[in-house]
Amino acid sequence: MRNGAEPAAWVEIELDALGQNYREAVRRAGPEKMLIASIKANAYGHGAVACAERLAAEGAAMLATGDIAEAAAIREAGVDTRILMFGGFAPDSVDSILAHDLEPTVCNDETVAAVARASRGSAPVHVKVDCGLGRLGVALDEAESFILRTARTPGIEVAGVYTHVPFFDEDGRAWAMARVASFEALLDRLSAAGLAVPMTQALASSALLCGDNDRTNAVCVGHILYGLSSMAPGLADMSGFRPVLRAVRARLVHVAQHAAGRDVMIGGHYGLANAMTTGVAPMGMQQGNRGAAPGQAAQAIVAGRRAPVMSVSLEHATLDLSAHENPALGAIVTFLGAAGDDMIPIEELAAWQGRTPLETAMTFSGHLPVRHEAGSM
Repeated sequence: MRNGAEPAAWVEIELDALGQNYREAVRRAGPEKMLIASIKANAYGHGAVACAERLAAEGAAMLATGDIAEAAAIREAGVDTRILMFGGFAPDSVDSILAHDLEPTVCNDETVAAVARASRGSAPVHVKVDCGLGRLGVALDEAESFILRTARTPGIEVAGVYTHVPFFDEDGRAWAMARVASFEALLDRLSAAGLAVPMTQALASSALLCGDNDRTNAVCVGHILYGLSSMAPGLADMSGFRPVLRAVRARLVHVAQHAAGRDVMIGGHYGLANAMTTGVAPMGMQQGNRGAAPGQAAQAIVAGRRAPVMSVSLEHATLDLSAHENPALGAIVTFLGAAGDDMIPIEELAAWQGRTPLETAMTFSGHLPVRHEAGSM
């Protein structure tokens, strides 16, 4: 924004909701578990630095991300909370990781060796175990020997051992809890071999929503911190969690009257049977918006009334304002969130786009100016 001009489009983030969600997650996890707050992927699209600052103020013991640049920005903002770096970094990134007091994840001998070379004293590392997800981590049947070997490496301290077994539905839940049992058996073998691991973690948001528990001493949550469910509808208890992404809005930058008989190619109106009023807002694909999926019809709220979204192009969204009386240039268009007595929740917008709520939130990440709004508690 220049010269104090209002933005033409923006997102509204409610950090008070993030604080509430963190406290609810802590309550559900219970006093025996440390809560690791995931801020990966720009805090699930909500702004990594601002969210990290709020979570630190709430007393979070550890944050977690996979992006070194985001973690460095959090440090530069003055946040000194422990930061776990998820796996998936190149060995030549280790110097930067340690320089910013970050705790790397290792799951192969190459990264262990790189950390040992860069370590000045005893660098804390976390080992990720692949219990069947198949993404990152040392395979479960190789994990015991790898972890013990890592613990004997000079310059290395095994500060944590963790896995990730998310699930969406009841079938996935049964699979995940069986994998957790295998992970707990690994921890038992490590303990029997004389290795005391300070932090162990397997459960994530999905388990907290379903009330599941395990014998580890930490839980890593992401979705629920931002008021997003990672579960099939009806399976999760989302009470106590609120959306942190409060609204996505823009202003009308053009209003046009189309006489009967005129062609309006956007929306497929050729030779209009009746006059039509259209409005254009700068909320296109560049801003993170997406058009409706096949068989769906998207809407937005203008002056307290819903309007069909006819088209989403690279830079604009075009709306049918025919039911609106004298729509004004500069009027606010709400694509997500509350406006007057109506509301478009993220689940509804996501359904129109044929996406999950998280995918929809991520499409807006970093594309629009952010307003931090006061809570409504």
